[in-house]
Amino acid sequence: LINHGIPVDLMERVRKSGEEFFGLAVEEKEKYANDQAAGKIQGYGSKLANNACGQLEWEDYFFHLVYPEDKRDLSIWPKTPTDYIEATSEYAKCLRLLSTKVFKALSIGLGLEPDRLEKEVGGLQELLLQMKINYYPKCPQHELALGVEAHTDVSALTFILHNMVPGLQLFYEGKWVTAKCVPDSIVM
Repeated sequence: LINHGIPVDLMERVRKSGEEFFGLAVEEKEKYANDQAAGKIQGYGSKLANNACGQLEWEDYFFHLVYPEDKRDLSIWPKTPTDYIEATSEYAKCLRLLSTKVFKALSIGLGLEPDRLEKEVGGLQELLLQMKINYYPKCPQHELALGVEAHTDVSALTFILHNMVPGLQLFYEGKWVTAKCVPDSIVM
């Protein structure tokens, strides 16, 4: 998506905050660790495991609910970098507005009432926006590693704020195609 209405400087602040978070010492990141076994999926995590094809998934991530504001748990949001909470909160508001525009366009394109799809996924009150920041640490044996294995997102819409590093692939017409990196765009 281009001309999406999200300020480029805000997108850069979000990228920079994520980059700075993953640059912290492991002990600092662990303060925000999730606990999958206890059902606490929000927070910092690491996926360094073999997938079904025998390759290593090689990924650190930070996952959390960002919208609506009254359902967020700010206690698990990083305090460092200092701009993380403000930049992410502002970005979430912009994504919420973008979601409405996309749902409206899709609804009209399907011959439905303009607000139909958004209502179907919870409307203004119940639609949840979750954010996952992926970080791929340098792997000493890169030929054995894969960032994230092939998957289907379970969300109604997925917006990807990329960092101009190619790697995202889509399964299209029976083959894997690398997504184009377009400056200041969001992949949807």
